Amino acid sequence: MRVIIDLTAEMDAAYDPEYHGRLRARIWDALRDTEYDEHGAETPGFTFSNPFPWGDLDEGDERQLLVSSPREDQLATITADLLENPEIHAGSMPFHITDVRPLDPDVGPPGTEGTLETATGVYAVTPPQYLDNPDKHDDETFWRPEHGMEAFFDYVETQLQRNHDRFMPNGDPGPKEVDEPLFEEYEMIKKYWLDIQLSGGVEWTVLVSKWRFPYRIRDDHHRRHLNLALDVGIGRRTPLGFGFLNKQMDEA
Repeated sequence: MRVIIDLTAEMDAAYDPEYHGRLRARIWDALRDTEYDEHGAETPGFTFSNPFPWGDLDEGDERQLLVSSPREDQLATITADLLENPEIHAGSMPFHITDVRPLDPDVGPPGTEGTLETATGVYAVTPPQYLDNPDKHDDETFWRPEHGMEAFFDYVETQLQRNHDRFMPNGDPGPKEVDEPLFEEYEMIKKYWLDIQLSGGVEWTVLVSKWRFPYRIRDDHHRRHLNLALDVGIGRRTPLGFGFLNKQMDEA
């Protein structure tokens, strides 16, 4: 589930691709001192899109933002705070929130065909077993095409399994617990380096990639896995807005 947030630009501004850190901080501000104030090792379960459509801003321009979570109450907590305190910064782009509306995208029942597309870059780290020299692996061993698609999907499915273990009913198999792959087809749109401004003035440079994933829903388990991916994103650092997914021809 997700909400779509209507925004109005408060000043002229160039589009800031380093929007991630301040948007994440604003969402954590909304969750502060609630039961969802969960900084730590466990996945917090939320993710967000970039402000869209992309492009430089004139004061008064309208944009939109999506925030997703598998927990309806968590999303309601975020929404209530955004409406009560309707100022939000996406990097150096200041916005005023004018409206928030719920959305509940669904990939469809078994047999449905469609396409998911990453609205933001996927942060993926190549697992060490796929490297020629595993001893040189660290958190900045970003996935590259020469590491192979098996490495990419292994990492993506492992990260989604973490969210499945936390948010889905016990007894339902996760994406790493079924024989079939999460995605049977794929198209890499592009890969690119991105500078991310974190709190405390720390800048972080990452290699991310954008993808298009055609799908055909095999069964109810597959449907649940893809809908979870819509709620939490794919890859790593999804609470920073990486790996946000949309259905093609969907709301974004």
